[in-house]
Amino acid sequence: MYLILLFLATLFLSYSNGANDNLKGVATLFGSQTTSYKTAISWATATTFAGSIFSIFVATTLVKSFSGKGLVPDAIANAPDFHLAVALATGITVILVSQTGFPISTTHGLTGALVGAGLVAIGSSVNFAALQNSLFKQNII
Repeated sequence: MYLILLFLATLFLSYSNGANDNLKGVATLFGSQTTSYKTAISWATATTFAGSIFSIFVATTLVKSFSGKGLVPDAIANAPDFHLAVALATGITVILVSQTGFPISTTHGLTGALVGAGLVAIGSSVNFAALQNSLFKQNII
């Protein structure tokens, strides 16, 4: 059951991310009137899809960075309910902020969801030093 819920939560997160990011890469095409809105959306959809397929092969380091390992004990980081909480929290955050017109980084939403789920799971025992080291290593902050 968790696997199905996790799959659905991941699809929701993907939808939220796409709703937030899809047009950013081609906004100039539409804004400069080089293409129509429909063509710009088509380009955005095609390139986002291609990027998602490509990321399957190159995102190993990114997945490790956002697994929660080191931030919370491995037993919690590997638990399906932790993954479900992180996926849902990130998706909800990104879609709500996108719908209100505020800018958001999915990476920041994901980081916040990891910390939030960690705080709920283990309280103040979250390893913030590991988070800081990971963010600096990935050049996120």
